[in-house]
Amino acid sequence: MTWRQRRGLGRVAAGVIARIYFDISYALLVGSVAGRRFLTLTAAGGVAAHGYLTTEDRDFLLTDLDPAPGDRLLDLGCGIGSLALEMHRRSGAQIVGVDVSRRAVAAATRRARRAGVSAAVRFYAGDLACPPLLGATSAYAIDSLMFAPDLAASVRGIGEALGPNGRLFAALLVTGPNAGDRLGRSLHAADVRVERFDDVTAALDESSRRRADAARTLLRERTATSRGRLAMLLILAEEALVQRSIEAGRMSRWRFLIAYQQPTPGGGLAYAAPCPGGVLQAL
Repeated sequence: MTWRQRRGLGRVAAGVIARIYFDISYALLVGSVAGRRFLTLTAAGGVAAHGYLTTEDRDFLLTDLDPAPGDRLLDLGCGIGSLALEMHRRSGAQIVGVDVSRRAVAAATRRARRAGVSAAVRFYAGDLACPPLLGATSAYAIDSLMFAPDLAASVRGIGEALGPNGRLFAALLVTGPNAGDRLGRSLHAADVRVERFDDVTAALDESSRRRADAARTLLRERTATSRGRLAMLLILAEEALVQRSIEAGRMSRWRFLIAYQQPTPGGGLAYAAPCPGGVLQAL
């Protein structure tokens, strides 16, 4: 088996593992009263998300991408759709959300329908690194690209889905030492211009502790169903791992904004897209 074949199999395996993990996680959170209360208790700026989104993330996202009516944004790793709905409410832009978890996409679709915005905010199951070629104005990915086996290739694939002057706003958890240097090298390999690059590990630590506190509070109430208790135990295990990793210097979180280089006259970008456009499944 060649190196490329092994790499391809690794990507497939990573994608399958991520999809199974998030399907289980969202089934527990969305499918239990305790899980839904947890999402409400840990919401940042009113945006309920299964991750480490902060109010500052949301504010920088709005400022950096500056969406407006008539724009179309890709939400890569949309989860249950709270941030997409908030972005539409604040900007009037159309939002296309993509997530690997079919359960999350189904929940997001129901939320958009209840809010009466399903024509402007749509959700699909698909590959985050191979989004649809919809001529989107820009994209954002909050704590979702950490599962990409090849970050540079994923960033290039996202760029192919965007129109001229496309931008990507992202927050990303990185494991291992010298995370900032390694992340910088990956972005450089993707042939993009980095316009923001911030270490926000302190906010990650705060968010992780808040999530753990909320899970412990819900467990102490002893009113949760078995599914709800399992959801809280899973959260506690995740956050214990995150906090130990942060303390040991093995995990950090970075927020960055990149602009894609535009083709020069008579030529194109010096890379090939990893896919010709994502295959999406509406639920």
